[in-house]
Amino acid sequence: MLQTNEFSGKVVLVTGASQGIGLEISRQFAQLGAEVIMVARHEEKLAQAKAKIEPNAKVHIRACDLSDRENIRDLFRLVREDLGRIDVLVNNLGAFSEKLEWNAIDHELWMKTLDTNTLSAYFCMVEAADIMVANGISGAIVNIGSSSALQLKRGRLHYSVSKAALHTLSRVAALDLAKHQIRVNVVSPGPTQTEAVDQRMKDPVQREQEEIRLRKIPLGRYASTADIANAVVFLSSSKAQFITGAILPVDGGYTIGETV
Repeated sequence: MLQTNEFSGKVVLVTGASQGIGLEISRQFAQLGAEVIMVARHEEKLAQAKAKIEPNAKVHIRACDLSDRENIRDLFRLVREDLGRIDVLVNNLGAFSEKLEWNAIDHELWMKTLDTNTLSAYFCMVEAADIMVANGISGAIVNIGSSSALQLKRGRLHYSVSKAALHTLSRVAALDLAKHQIRVNVVSPGPTQTEAVDQRMKDPVQREQEEIRLRKIPLGRYASTADIANAVVFLSSSKAQFITGAILPVDGGYTIGETV
């Protein structure tokens, strides 16, 4: 069990933090004493998300379009200037689109998906690692992957490829950063009860699809956002100080279950 001050004095940056999994990750780190930087595209949504976290928590919000390399540089420059350090980076940002046939994905969608799901994480890792190394910090990086990278799904080629690339990127980074005692791991969620799922359940056709997917989860339910955040916090903590390069499915057995 983690102590309530596990992350006291540490700075944690979470991307895609304005809702769902990212918001819950931010909340849990703040609850354990971290100074949290919540990052997402829209400042208004970030402000609303921050209001859902304990009022005495040390939480900052930063609006940033992470598909733009220069914006990422500016974000981490501000982190250096304002806080001087970063101990944990959580790359939670992700884009998910409707199903498309494998040969119907145009160049624009490919690049948008890769920029959001893979390259944004890569460039955030580069910037965060530079700060950690400069300060002699044995930091932790956790990237949010996907069951779609582990189990093939029709109509999700671009998303699956981008998340599979993130999984591989994380393992390579773990190898390269080990000499600095910086750990890199992946949490790979399966179907998770988020706002997007709640919205799909209001449509009869999409509800049927979700119910079919639910029946394929051996443990019989969707993950909660807390289930995913629990794994992220653990992998970032002192309890996981000898774990790096791991891909941890948090999916109720979804990726070991039946695929047809």
